[in-house]
Amino acid sequence: MANDNNVRLHRELTHELNRMQAGGTSYRQETALMALALSRHVSVPESLQDRETARRYVRAAQLNMHEDRVEDVAKMLSMAARRAYSTPETAFSVDMKVQLEEKRNRFKTRGLRVKS
Repeated sequence: MANDNNVRLHRELTHELNRMQAGGTSYRQETALMALALSRHVSVPESLQDRETARRYVRAAQLNMHEDRVEDVAKMLSMAARRAYSTPETAFSVDMKVQLEEKRNRFKTRGLRVKS
């Protein structure tokens, strides 16, 4: 691996691969394996949060794969990077959590459905 920063992305992709092996199609399992293999060589894993950057990275690897597979691997890389490097709600400050709860309550009173 390039550095310790890749560990979070690698862990997320390993989790995804394990999930796919437990019930995913062979196509999705292969996609997860390719994404995991490509993630080991990326120098700035946070940049993969952008789908277009991930797509360019997969194409630059010059693996002999169909365009649909390139798109699927790029999507898996970008989603894993977002999960790995986005700030989870549990890490928010108390003030931010209060603001989020107030916002959810405002939406609930208007009858809009909100994920909690």
